[in-house]
Amino acid sequence: MNMIRFNQPTLGLMDQLFSNTITDSGKCSYPANIYDNTNSFIIELSVPGFAKEDIRISLEQQTLTISAEVKQQEEVKDEKFLRREFCLKDMNRSFILPKSVDVEKINADYRNGVLKVTLPRKEEAVVKKEITIQ
Repeated sequence: MNMIRFNQPTLGLMDQLFSNTITDSGKCSYPANIYDNTNSFIIELSVPGFAKEDIRISLEQQTLTISAEVKQQEEVKDEKFLRREFCLKDMNRSFILPKSVDVEKINADYRNGVLKVTLPRKEEAVVKKEITIQ
């Protein structure tokens, strides 16, 4: 009997830090971009159709949860739709944050359907060092 070895590709730093992302259905219906700045991590979440007041951001332990609930919309009865593709459903995304995030300084901004959550690093997590050339 021959054994076959399967090599999984190694994850990049961002994949390792945010590897435990959880979605409501396993699908990425509200896509997110996560990137790394020198002093912070940034999560951008595409949530068009929601008002800023409809979006809720909470933090429990190291889990950041972003959710929004669809308000009841009036049914249009007089219109005859040939095709109806607009739909908006409840949104719930969770991200397990690295311990290097300063949870007291997290802030969020919502513009043009994109929610931008800034996750600053703790001071001791930001490594700054000058190296002299000899």
